Amino acid sequence: MDKFKNVGLNAPKKSWHAGRHFHEYYEIVVVMRSGEKVAIDNKFIEALEGDVLVFRPGVSHEEWGDPPLEAVYFSFSAEDFPPEIPLMFKDSKGRLRIIATWMLSESRVLHPSESSSLINSYLDAFFAEMTRIVRHGDSPLVENIRGMIIRDPAKNHSLESLANSVKLSKFHFLRKYRQLAGVSPADDVRRIRLSFAKDLLISTDEPLKSIAEKSGLSNETTLCRLFQKYYRKSPGQFRR
Repeated sequence: MDKFKNVGLNAPKKSWHAGRHFHEYYEIVVVMRSGEKVAIDNKFIEALEGDVLVFRPGVSHEEWGDPPLEAVYFSFSAEDFPPEIPLMFKDSKGRLRIIATWMLSESRVLHPSESSSLINSYLDAFFAEMTRIVRHGDSPLVENIRGMIIRDPAKNHSLESLANSVKLSKFHFLRKYRQLAGVSPADDVRRIRLSFAKDLLISTDEPLKSIAEKSGLSNETTLCRLFQKYYRKSPGQFRR
């Protein structure tokens, strides 16, 4: 069973070097800006913006970076990590960078002793998207659906309306979306709406009723219920 351990941001203010080391767990590094060099198995590789590095347990490696390097890293244990995931691959559409940013943002509102079901949800989504990229490449269908939700989260993104937008039956759309994205359309709708609501709470003073409506979360009651479920905080506690 996957178990999340930690997440952080590596943004050194001067040249940075991590001597040869290894972990007892998996570590993933998502390069957000600039790049970092890695020595592994007597080879040097350079991970640039948009690249994802995957370090497996017990694999010795060394890392270097210079400003303006920015990289989100997170670690976890896993019993059934896909064997075909390579050391480095490209997040060409930026979806993994978005999920990594959500994980980092969520971690910053938690007390160190708290756990978060939303971070675990993000971790699952990251695995699903990572596996899909490696196995199948980018999917225009999933990209278009997610873009549609992000552009107008308050719209009625029902299974039927999403299926109609790509001219598929509900049954075939649901099956194809799960196959390509690794999650259901409803999972993506909920995750995107929660992220939108969270951004509004942080960046505005709008009342909860307005935020719920703009996020497509129906009403203030639904907004509060989902925040308690995923964040273990009320929207008011989160905003403070």
